[in-house]
Amino acid sequence: MNLPDLTVTDVRQHVYCPRIPYYRYTLPLERPVTAKMDLGREEHESTSAKESRRTLKAYGIKEGERRFGVDLYSRHLHLRGKIDMVIFTRYELIPVEYKMTSGVGLHHKYQLAAYAMLAEHTFSCTVSRAFVYLTPEKRAVEVPITAAMRERVRGVLAELRRSVWNERLPAPTPHRGRCTGCEYRRFCGDVLAGGA
Repeated sequence: MNLPDLTVTDVRQHVYCPRIPYYRYTLPLERPVTAKMDLGREEHESTSAKESRRTLKAYGIKEGERRFGVDLYSRHLHLRGKIDMVIFTRYELIPVEYKMTSGVGLHHKYQLAAYAMLAEHTFSCTVSRAFVYLTPEKRAVEVPITAAMRERVRGVLAELRRSVWNERLPAPTPHRGRCTGCEYRRFCGDVLAGGA
């Protein structure tokens, strides 16, 4: 089986629950679109429009250039993604991802680390930090990008490729509350049997 390039969304989803990207690659189904996904897309579009008119104060930056919907790719990582916004300053490049949530989860942090790695490959620079912009609170949360995070992203990519290549169903997330609204829940007989 020859796997296509993976996406940054695969990284985020694998950290959230490794079964989600596994199903995406192994089941011959079109991914269901939920009402939450539609709402998230609308929120992203609205935030981008507003963000282009704001200052960079929320990020603690006085001046810089913003680019929205930036496509990123690394042939070395076989990874691609489209980041919500990149801030280019005189001294650094900062990825920014919008989230319609009130907190930053581990899956969001590794998503940003993957974007940082892609930005480094795309723009030949080093990324030391990124931000999650929490749209409900209109607040930016800084996420330092560490060597350990980069290594974990590489590990996630290897784990995902291995599980898909071997067609081995990964264990579900230990956080069973996440299963309630999952579009793939019906395929997880062991989780359903457990009463999640």
